[in-house]
Amino acid sequence: MIGNEEVMRITRKFENAENIDIKKTIEKAATAGYLGEEHFYCTVLEEGGLTHTVPEILGDMYKSQPLDNLYFDIISKALDLDGIYISLAYCTYQLNVPDEDCSEIIEYDDYDLDEDEYEYLVEYTLITSDDIKKFIVFAEEGIASPGRTDDVGIIINIIDGKYEAYFALRSTDQCMSSFRVIPLKDSYQKEHILSLKNPINKLLIEMIDKTVVLK
Repeated sequence: MIGNEEVMRITRKFENAENIDIKKTIEKAATAGYLGEEHFYCTVLEEGGLTHTVPEILGDMYKSQPLDNLYFDIISKALDLDGIYISLAYCTYQLNVPDEDCSEIIEYDDYDLDEDEYEYLVEYTLITSDDIKKFIVFAEEGIASPGRTDDVGIIINIIDGKYEAYFALRSTDQCMSSFRVIPLKDSYQKEHILSLKNPINKLLIEMIDKTVVLK
């Protein structure tokens, strides 16, 4: 697992979104499969945190939309308004993925409690378009993880004439989405869902680093 300094290096690398090939990143992310329809992997942001899929913008939210010129025209226009969100990773304990299908199985070993205080092991599956990994940790350690309807990705928008990107956790419930930005500063303990010290976030960010396509 990468260290705290490497996590910061990756997050700061993506701050300048001018370096990101957005079209190729979306096309690559959409091959991961965990969201189903390809068009779900990038959504348009609206002021106030609301999101819209491209089919919704075109008038039929239930229609499948290919990643064609029309799709990317809408995404391009959104970048100059309130921005976009690209889903790049998913984490869940509810998938039964065979060990042989995973590139790596990581067992957490930086525990704070005494050995006899641990009882329940939890096995998380982490998925991107490039990779599948497993992360195993005792529940008593209190490491927060994304929920069943959450995914992790990057928000890209224009600030003072420059495109900027930052990691975010998207939660979807009853067709509505909300976002929580993962801050660059180390203000949270490792157990917090938005902490860069959180081992699950560190693994997801390391995996996302290989998924984002740079120019």
